[in-house]
Amino acid sequence: HKASIVGDTVGDPFKDTSGPSLNILIKLMSMISIVFASFIISNTIFK
Repeated sequence: HKASIVGDTVGDPFKDTSGPSLNILIKLMSMISIVFASFIISNTIFK
């Protein structure tokens, strides 16, 4: 029980800070995949 209290106390600030950064990471990865997908489609050999 004590370990769960300590884990909650230590992990609570990380939960609050990792949420927005993961949101930005997901949006960035989706934009990168769209850019690379259009690049791959435009330069493919199956024209």
